[in-house]
Amino acid sequence: MISSWIAFLAWVPISLYCFRRYPVRIAVLINFIGGWAVLPSAAFAPTNALFPYWIVGICLPSIHFVTKASITAITCLAGVLLTDRRIFQQFELSFWDLPMLAWCCVPLLSALANGQGFVSTLRSGLYQILVWGVPYIFGRLYFTDTRSLTLAAKAFVIAGLAYVPICLLEIFTGPQVYAHLYGYQPYRWVGAQRYVGFRPIGFLEDGNQLGIWMAVSALIAICLWKWQLVDRLMRVPIAWVAGILFAITLLCQSGGSIVLLLCLLPFVLFNKSYLPRVLTVILLLGIFTAMAIRLANVVSLRTLVNQNGAAHSAAEFLKRIHRGSFGWRLSQDEKNVNKALATPLLGAGEWDWWKPSTSRPWSLWLLAFGMYGMVGLISLEGLQLLPVARALRPPGLRLDAAAFHLRSALAAALLLSAVDNLLNSSMILPLCLLIGGLSAPFSPGGNPPPPSRVRAAVTPQRRRLSIDQRELLIREPSTKP
Repeated sequence: MISSWIAFLAWVPISLYCFRRYPVRIAVLINFIGGWAVLPSAAFAPTNALFPYWIVGICLPSIHFVTKASITAITCLAGVLLTDRRIFQQFELSFWDLPMLAWCCVPLLSALANGQGFVSTLRSGLYQILVWGVPYIFGRLYFTDTRSLTLAAKAFVIAGLAYVPICLLEIFTGPQVYAHLYGYQPYRWVGAQRYVGFRPIGFLEDGNQLGIWMAVSALIAICLWKWQLVDRLMRVPIAWVAGILFAITLLCQSGGSIVLLLCLLPFVLFNKSYLPRVLTVILLLGIFTAMAIRLANVVSLRTLVNQNGAAHSAAEFLKRIHRGSFGWRLSQDEKNVNKALATPLLGAGEWDWWKPSTSRPWSLWLLAFGMYGMVGLISLEGLQLLPVARALRPPGLRLDAAAFHLRSALAAALLLSAVDNLLNSSMILPLCLLIGGLSAPFSPGGNPPPPSRVRAAVTPQRRRLSIDQRELLIREPSTKP
């Protein structure tokens, strides 16, 4: 069994080697997406509790500072500073960066409003900048035009393919891989039993996150196949790749990810540009309505189920088909919303603001609201949803068909994650690369300026790149050191 600390330390030279061996864009993708796929979430302290509800997702500051989110951010910063530091000169702040800027600053504002200590303030603020801000910045710098966004899309699909064997194994044996390699995983058996076998987890935080991981990969792969943006991926016809990922997403039996995947397929299957836009408006209205109803706290789910016959029948039906977790998640938010509303503007400033309750909210948006108040919630939803609106209707830019369909698929991937965060607290942070890329300003010619030149001339090692590595490679003119 490998210690989580050993895995984190080993990732540092592995990531830096990738920056030495491959073009910077490839190394950034390997670092964030590959690191998220294979590293342990954090060095969790083992507990005998069947349901350790107090362990929150690593996308928010908590007791764990060293996580795969912070480690991949640090290694990527080091890799880029060593190989392509001039790229930072091209960054220019724009209106579309304000939500991420506010999200990275709100821990400091909340801490000042609540009179918290310097050390805890610095710790939570630095963590949020690392795990959200760093991948966003590199998305803004490296993945902004159609060519580089296609590269990022292929990387997410390859990550999904890499998880196919793990999913098939754990569907039949149960979520075992993480435990055998890294040890304790807090939510390994929570909701693992399914209609057919088990719901897999792999090296992710829980089965819900793996379902979203596979759904995002399937959605992007279907887009690449439908609009013939890619012929083959890792020597496999893209049609087969899309079919395999779609089937595996169904076999993972994560109900929310399956429903969201089916609902968002119009983004990639239909040629009419107004369909994704109409669906986006509907989903955005649904997200904001759901949060407004919960914060208004005028509708009690428990009261509704007890007093309304239709609601009671629906709840009983969900229990009979073992899908009662949907109502349970809503009930956890309902139990804690009053405590969150006690500090509505800048929140409590603490990750465990729900204590001394014996339960916590299960949605990312309410956890963020309790920590950072309305300022934090608006920042979080803005950084997740504004790039979606911009991707489907970029200001002053006419996109060709391939660019429009690709951006629609990536916007759908972000929407899929944002809707999931209404019920779950685990965010796939490599998606911040896409958030940053879709938030980048366009140049007058329609494409953003190219990144800075990367490293030295082609070496014998570069000539020996395998076919699969060349397939991902975006060649850039090289300069002498």
